[in-house]
Order: sequence, then structure tokens, then C-alpha cells
Amino acid sequence: MPNHRTAQPIISGYFGGGTVDSPEVRMMKARFDIYEKEGVLFISIQGDPTISDIKQALNQTRDGSGYSSLSRLWDFRKAAFDFSAEELEEIASHASTADLESSRVAMLVSHDLSYGVSRMYEAYRKSPLTDVKVFRDEAEAIEWLLE
Repeated sequence: MPNHRTAQPIISGYFGGGTVDSPEVRMMKARFDIYEKEGVLFISIQGDPTISDIKQALNQTRDGSGYSSLSRLWDFRKAAFDFSAEELEEIASHASTADLESSRVAMLVSHDLSYGVSRMYEAYRKSPLTDVKVFRDEAEAIEWLLE
């Protein structure tokens, strides 16, 4: 089983760009790290991301990035989010525009609210090219992605 924690990030930073020098500001902003390991793209989101932040992270993994055909694991275990149904539908629609090749997307969460919100997203994200599934266990998510 791949250990993405040993991989160096391909892309890493704070949403909204720029350099954040103050630790207080860093704690308030959402952060992302993107790794590729053994055919799986790991996207780790931390903090309190907005819809724009999620779209920005999606854009980093789109066609032209070289990663659009990889299975993806979105790790939201260190993120706090509570999107409305309309916002989830908007994110799902944006994500669907990148479906050019068949792939799998696992969403990894740890909290009940995040699980429920992610399951709603899973329903909106129906696509003939992309399978989306929500997990609470990382090993189980990776196993499903590598099937």
C-alpha cells in the first residue's frame, strides 16, 4: 500500500496564493498539498476551504496538469466544511467539466458532518467517466482506488 506521507508535494500552498508570513493568518487560511504516489493523486485539504478554494484545487488536477487520468484521493480529515446543497451542486458541476478520462475519486473524511456533506456531493457528482465514493478509512479508500 502506498504511503503518501513519504512523497514530496507536487503542489503545496495556501488558497488565495501569496506568501503568508503571520502564523495567525496561516491558521485562518485553508491549505492544500498535492502528492502523486504509485498511480494515485493525493489531495489533502486543511482548514476551512471555500467553494473557490475547492475549485482552485480541482483546477490543479485538471486535464493539462498530467494528472487527470489518475485516481484521486481527496483527504478532508483536517478540513472543516459545511456547504449547502446548491454549493455542492456547483462544485460537482465544476468537477464534471474535467471528466475526460475514466478515473476514480475517493473522498476521505473523519467527522459525521463531513461524511454527510460528502455523500451529498457523491450523489451530485454522478458521471459515466468518474466513480466517486466516500470513506472514513484511508487504507480502504486506497484499496478501492487501486482495484
